[in-house]
Amino acid sequence: MLKHFLSRQFLGFIAVGGLAALLHWLSRIILSHWMSFSVAVVFAYMIGMAVAFTMNAVYVFPGSNKPKRKQAQDFIIVNLSFLPVVWVISIGLERIFHSMGIVEYAQALAHAVAISVPMFATFLIYKFFAFKDA
Repeated sequence: MLKHFLSRQFLGFIAVGGLAALLHWLSRIILSHWMSFSVAVVFAYMIGMAVAFTMNAVYVFPGSNKPKRKQAQDFIIVNLSFLPVVWVISIGLERIFHSMGIVEYAQALAHAVAISVPMFATFLIYKFFAFKDA
């Protein structure tokens, strides 16, 4: 299992995922001007998902012969299953930070941590499920 994390493919996944996570995080900050933090997390997650799918399909898993429609369907299933995890961690950490007196950057920190939590699991699930050859 460790060999999968010590590969060029995983490094590409980290680069692509990092960019998608950054866009996810920044879009949440922008969306928070018009909606609550918890709702903005959900909408930003969808933006990050769209970016992540496109970049993973093109740069990380380009050799998959599975039809793009099926890749997208499987990718969405995987990511929707992690949405509650990211949402609960974001909301929970925001509350914890507030209780610790960290108010100014509580949402930004909570959301950044929550985005990073599913990283290793999603790589393996994408590799062996969403982008696996048909």
